[in-house]
Amino acid sequence: MDNHKKDLQKLTIMVTQIGKAIEEQIDRDNPDELTGKLQELASLQSTASWSLAMAKQLYNTKIASLLISDFHKSYTATDRKSIFLELAKEELFILNLVERYVANISHSIESIRSILSYKKLEFEQSKYQTT
Repeated sequence: MDNHKKDLQKLTIMVTQIGKAIEEQIDRDNPDELTGKLQELASLQSTASWSLAMAKQLYNTKIASLLISDFHKSYTATDRKSIFLELAKEELFILNLVERYVANISHSIESIRSILSYKKLEFEQSKYQTT
């Protein structure tokens, strides 16, 4: 279980860094910033996906270890579920957070691609306009 705690701490640090990277504001009118952010998010997406897999593994390991213990066998299934959710709340929190970050990254990538496409269209149209 000591290794489980260390893995959870490492994952928490990684997830915190992912969150900070997502929070960084960019100038949506600057195509260079948009392109840089798009590249950063694409790179971050693989790290977030790995973090999600790790969070699921840690959560499942925690639940499995609780199921194996004899202490909870006298409770009803409903009671055990409530107890397990409370005992695995750290793992569940990280799992939910990483799932949201993965979704946020995907949506942000699509949003930035749309903005860049629009900027490209604007640029192409401006070539043909006379002043």
